[in-house]
Amino acid sequence: MFHSCKIVLFAVSVGLAFSLAGCGGGNGGGTVNPEPETTKSSSCTLSNFQILTTANSGLSVNAAAVIKQIQGVNMVFITVPDGFSLSSVKPTFSISSKSSMTINGNVATSASTAFDFSNVATAVVTAENGTNKTTYNILVRNGNATIDNEVYAIMASYNIPGVSVAATKNEALVYSAGYGFADVAAKTRTTPNMLFRLASMSKQQTVLCIMTLVEEGRLSLDDYLFAPAGANGTGSKEGILYSMYSGTHANGVDKMKIRHFLSHTSGWQYATTGGADPVFTGDSRFYGKSLTDRVTYMVANVATSYTPGSYYSYYNLDYCVLGQVIEKLTGKDYETYLRSVVAKAGITDMWVAKTLKTNKRSNEVTYYSQTSGNDGYSNDMEVIKACGGVIASAPELMQLLCAEDYGTVVPDILKSGSLDQIYSIVKATDNYNYGFGWHIGHSAFGTWASYHGGDLSGTATLWVRGNNGINAVLLCNSRNNDSGFDTALYYAIDNIRTAIK
Repeated sequence: MFHSCKIVLFAVSVGLAFSLAGCGGGNGGGTVNPEPETTKSSSCTLSNFQILTTANSGLSVNAAAVIKQIQGVNMVFITVPDGFSLSSVKPTFSISSKSSMTINGNVATSASTAFDFSNVATAVVTAENGTNKTTYNILVRNGNATIDNEVYAIMASYNIPGVSVAATKNEALVYSAGYGFADVAAKTRTTPNMLFRLASMSKQQTVLCIMTLVEEGRLSLDDYLFAPAGANGTGSKEGILYSMYSGTHANGVDKMKIRHFLSHTSGWQYATTGGADPVFTGDSRFYGKSLTDRVTYMVANVATSYTPGSYYSYYNLDYCVLGQVIEKLTGKDYETYLRSVVAKAGITDMWVAKTLKTNKRSNEVTYYSQTSGNDGYSNDMEVIKACGGVIASAPELMQLLCAEDYGTVVPDILKSGSLDQIYSIVKATDNYNYGFGWHIGHSAFGTWASYHGGDLSGTATLWVRGNNGINAVLLCNSRNNDSGFDTALYYAIDNIRTAIK
C-alpha cells in the first residue's frame, strides 16, 4: 500500500524595499544633523493558516491549510470535519512581520476575528510600507481531511486548479467532492457535479456501447471491419464499414475484427505511420481532416505491422473506428446512442464535449494546458469522441461503474458473460494486462481490479473498479507534464480508496 504524499506549505512573497531620509536646515548657516533613516518592511506573505479547536467551539480536530500558487493565483486549501459550520470561523494564521491582513475587506486578527468561509474568501496581506500587497483565495470545505489532503497534494505539486473526486462502497456513493477552481479567472469553485473531459476514459464508454450491440445480436466480436465479402473465407460477409472504405486496402487491413479494436490488437501501431498519431498529430496527412478522411488514408495506405490479434499496441484510432461502427449499426450519432445506453443506469449528464471553450456546457469546467502554445482546446472533439471526447461528472461515473461491476445491489447493464470478456486479459504478445478497454490488475489495486486513466492537454483522469467493493474516480482540469504526475495520481487514488475503508 502506498503511503500518503507529504504536504508542504508554500508561500509567495512580493517585496520592494525603500528608504526615507530626513531633511534638515538651520538658521544662520549652522549645521543640523539629519534625522535617522527609517525603513519599513515590504514583506506581505501569508505563511500559515489553520482552524484550531482552541479558537472554534464545536470543532473536533485541528485543520491546517495547504498554501500554493496555482495557475498564477494564490490558493489556500483547508478541510474541516462535516457538521462544522463555515459561517463563523476564527482562523489562526501567520503573516509577515509588521504586515496586516484583511479577509473579505475586514481586518483579521489571528485566532480572534470570525469570518464566513461558506464561499471563496479573499485575503489581502499588506506590507508595513503600505504599498506591497499579496492576495490569497481561501477555500474552506467540510469533508474527510485524509482524502482531501491527498487531492491538495496533487493540486499543489502539479499546478492543478480544479479536481473532482467520487467513491463508492458496496455500490453506494460514499464520498463526492469538488476542489479548487473550475474557472480560475471567474473564481468559480469546483462542485462535485461539474463535467470534466474524460480523455481516454471515454474508451470504456465505447466498450459499453459495443458490448450492448453484441448482446442485442446486432454485432459479433468476430465481425470484420473493412473486408469485402468472401475476403477471409468462403461465405464470409462484408465488413461492417466496407461500404465506407471500399477502395484499395493495404496489406492486413481486411483481417481486422471488432475484438481486435477493443483490445488494441488491430495490427496498426504508431510505427506504421512514422510515429504519428492519426487522431492527435499535426502531421499533414491527418491534421484538420475529418475522421473519415483519416481512416480512409489508413485503410488505403497503412499496412498492419503484425497479424491482427497477435500483438498489443495501444492505438487511439482503434476506438475512433469503433465509434463509426456504433453510428453505422444504430443510425444514430455516437453521443445519442451512448446516452441511451448509460440511461439504463440513470445517467443523464454524459455528453460529447465541444471543441471550443465558447461552446462548453454551462456546468463544465475550464481546461488549463501546461504545454507552451496550447490552450487545452486544440483537439477536434468530433474526431476523438469515441476514444477521448466524452464529458461526465465524478458521481455519475461512479453510478455507472456500479452498473458494470458484477454487483448485486445495482443491476448491471450487461450480462456477466459480457463483463467477463471486458475484464479478462486478452492473450497477445506484449499485452499490458489489457482486456476490452480496461487495464487489469494494477499492483496498487489488486489482481482482480480494473482501471484506466486519460490525458489530453488540460485534462487528466483516472478511475478504478476495485476488488474490495470500493471504486473511485479522480478528474482534473489540467495535466502536468512531469514524469511523476501519473504515478502521483495512482498513489492518490489508492490512498483515497484506503481512506474509504
